[in-house]
Amino acid sequence: MLGVKLAGSVLVLVACTGLGLDKSLEYRRRLRMLSELRRMFLLLAGEIRSSRTPAGDAFSHMAARMDGVYRDFLEKLSGALGQEGRGRFDRLWKEQVLESFEKSPLNREELELLLSFGNTFGYLDAQMQLAAIDFFQRELAECYEKLLVSCQGKMRVARLLGVTAGVFLVILLV
Repeated sequence: MLGVKLAGSVLVLVACTGLGLDKSLEYRRRLRMLSELRRMFLLLAGEIRSSRTPAGDAFSHMAARMDGVYRDFLEKLSGALGQEGRGRFDRLWKEQVLESFEKSPLNREELELLLSFGNTFGYLDAQMQLAAIDFFQRELAECYEKLLVSCQGKMRVARLLGVTAGVFLVILLV
């Protein structure tokens, strides 16, 4: 009987600790995602600055340099732009962002910021597109810095609460 209680206690403690660690890692995933989005927009600015590439081709070139969900997003966006042509960038951008990032670790504010980019890009000349990218990069950097400052303490608290909740439940149940 003592062995079963001990095993159950260990399992409860490990599960609660795991939940705390998972919450802590969620903040890390958000930081990494915002960092990759910043990189993606740096690549876009470079494509427009250096070669004056049309948006569809620029997204296709960028996809080759990105990984995972970012590559898929850029490939789908490039394909959709190739099929639809010009003039509907805002709608295509929103569809692809929602499809690719709606279930991501981004919070509502960060997702709204990403969605808003489609309203200011796509139909402008190269200089205005670069200005829109620069503005967006500043907004994204602000979100990143705000998250970085707030999540350092939250990550520590999440881990601590996971362990504390596990110990509390073990005491309560034993």
